Amino acid sequence: MRGTSTEQRRNEPKFLLTGFTQTAGIRVYAFEGTFDARRIDYTVEVDLALIPGYGIRIQDLPLLCRDLLQQRAERDETSAFVFTEQNMRSHAEELARARNDAEHRKKQPRPAASTNPGDWRIP
Repeated sequence: MRGTSTEQRRNEPKFLLTGFTQTAGIRVYAFEGTFDARRIDYTVEVDLALIPGYGIRIQDLPLLCRDLLQQRAERDETSAFVFTEQNMRSHAEELARARNDAEHRKKQPRPAASTNPGDWRIP
């Protein structure tokens, strides 16, 4: 969170996972959001049948749901969200970009090593 003041960070909402329920392949994560001194309960619903197609591991869902809340939750009346297939697709695209970037960095040519043993000395 570089570039943000302490005051700005203090005013950002904080979300604590309080548990989850599951019925018929739908998992509902429960969070408690803290805004200033107020506490608000939130839920995020996820269709578990969709996550394998996007390479999402079930253990990653609480963090992904919290990220969704941090992006979308405002101090209004909305407290129930759905982690949609579009959210899953966006996450999968981010992962693919990160993997691609990592592969690209690995493949960048390094300076050739000198074959002359005396090249490392400074004249």
